[in-house]
Amino acid sequence: MNDHNLERYVSEDVVSYYEKQSDLQPCEAYLFGRYLKPGLSVLDIGVGGGRTTTYLAKGAARYVGADYSDGMVEACRRRFPALDFRLCDATDMAQFTDGEFDVVVFSFNGIDYIPTDEGRTRCLAETARVLKLGGIFIFSSHNARTLGLWPLLTDAKPLQIVWRSLRAAWKSAVIARRMLASGVYRAGEGYILDPVHGGLKTYVSTPAIIRSQIEAAGLTLAEAVGGHYPVVTSGALSPWYYYVCKKPEAV
Repeated sequence: MNDHNLERYVSEDVVSYYEKQSDLQPCEAYLFGRYLKPGLSVLDIGVGGGRTTTYLAKGAARYVGADYSDGMVEACRRRFPALDFRLCDATDMAQFTDGEFDVVVFSFNGIDYIPTDEGRTRCLAETARVLKLGGIFIFSSHNARTLGLWPLLTDAKPLQIVWRSLRAAWKSAVIARRMLASGVYRAGEGYILDPVHGGLKTYVSTPAIIRSQIEAAGLTLAEAVGGHYPVVTSGALSPWYYYVCKKPEAV
């Protein structure tokens, strides 16, 4: 199968972009702080250029970063030569054994760039398999019911407030048109073409649909927060959600 998304993620310009990323989103900082404890074994899927590595590896008994882009893996190995990075497709984690990790993280909506429903189902099943009983899976996924973008005005100066507000209004019009014209808003899920990085086939959904998907994989939903939490809590203005799932203690 020709995977256009993978073609973009192995390109030098996209690898270079992710290699420079280093900050957590506020909702990530909240969830990592709440659910990750010292001494855990952590699998960081879709690690990209290592944006989350510093935070997830700190205090972990074991940290493994994985990505299906060899360019991303090599970037991480250059950036963090003492840590373990693997070339691995999230839909096939055969190199890892059952119950190998306490925590699996798939940040930056990485799961949404798996180009088929079948691949997404395999990813969730594989994640559940490699988690220990009682383990945690944290991931983010685009919101099919978003209609706009709230301007982030914290610490903004007067001219920045005006500029960011106008920019958000323009982007909101673009987002609303895309969601409504594609039919995903009404359906609650589906695929859109996100213009980022030259165009990526992107899955979008709702918390209700995500709950059904993770339950089908044998996981339970513990918490869901909007991507701009705590600044923006409206579902219509949240471009994605972060989800925390647990693997039951007994199966």
